[in-house]
Amino acid sequence: MHQAWGPKTSTPGAVLTIMESARSGPVIKFRLFASGVPHDGVYTLVSWPVTQKAPGEVLTGVTLRSTGLAVCAGAPGTCGGADNPDDPIDIPLQPVPGEPVRLGLVSADGASRVFATLVPLPLRGEDRGCMVEATLLTPRGELVLVEAAGLPANTTVTLDSDSAGERHSGKEKADADGRLASALLPFKKGETGGTLKVDVKAPRCSPSVSIPWGQHR
Repeated sequence: MHQAWGPKTSTPGAVLTIMESARSGPVIKFRLFASGVPHDGVYTLVSWPVTQKAPGEVLTGVTLRSTGLAVCAGAPGTCGGADNPDDPIDIPLQPVPGEPVRLGLVSADGASRVFATLVPLPLRGEDRGCMVEATLLTPRGELVLVEAAGLPANTTVTLDSDSAGERHSGKEKADADGRLASALLPFKKGETGGTLKVDVKAPRCSPSVSIPWGQHR
């Protein structure tokens, strides 16, 4: 479901861009820009945080400027007040490292929809053109998606993991685009927190990433 949240479930040709608009301490505000959907439509803003098992509605009556910016027009049938029309929607969130921000717009008639994911504070490692990134799929990192890119195409690589001294090693095969994805379970019995270190070992590169998990998050 996480990997499908985006172009796979959006209206063909529709693109949603999540952009940071402000930052104050742990709070980051985001704005949405949509293209490939009618700019004269009325939309519902939906969000799927890792703390929820399914997406939920955040705000109804959202409209778009000609630039695609999501706003509250303050007119009848739209969000916002008449005293502050065409007000850009700023979405305040407090993401932790590796946590995805998953947002979307769905038209009132259901004919148009567009979704996007952004990891504002990425957990990422690079080595000689190869990259590995970890995304938390649950609040405390019980389930982590590890994705690698830039690997030699169709090559078998080694995926080594070490979580609080519990080690595992396995073989994975990169696809024709040099990508691979694997879901990992970092938790170790008897431990309330720790760090999962993942090493991707390919013929010409060895990127690694460290992922905090557990109570201390």
